[in-house]
Amino acid sequence: MQIVDPHTVDVDGKLYSARHILISVGGRPFIPDIPGSEYVIDSDAALDLPSKPKKIAIVGGGYIALEFAGIFNGLKSDVHVFIRQKKVLRGFDEEIRDFVAEQMSLRGIELHTEESPQAIIKSADGSLSLKTNKGTVEGFSHVMFATGRRPNTKV
Repeated sequence: MQIVDPHTVDVDGKLYSARHILISVGGRPFIPDIPGSEYVIDSDAALDLPSKPKKIAIVGGGYIALEFAGIFNGLKSDVHVFIRQKKVLRGFDEEIRDFVAEQMSLRGIELHTEESPQAIIKSADGSLSLKTNKGTVEGFSHVMFATGRRPNTKV
């Protein structure tokens, strides 16, 4: 597909014109390019796991990261959430942000605030470590990134 002008698109050699054209490309999970990113799963892959994670690091503080943290916590996984900011759910009401973080902590989810991922290291036994700007946490069976989505485009 190619955009010809503000009112025309070319799809496999056939031109389509309209007053308004909406192109919905969909999205895909974004994983930052850091050392060890090949060991990371995203929210799509997390739905296809053959068994629950024993201990999982979830990188991201948005609602997708927190939803998965709640799911895995409910399955009795040891859950650690790493966020770059001081609080989860940036852009949400402050009281909601505080309440959600408090409730997650009370349920055993460990929140690591103001930690930016720098690398994922795979040990000889297959376990994963997450290195951040504040140190390294070891012993994860899985590391999941929920760090946003990017449009399905080539550009």
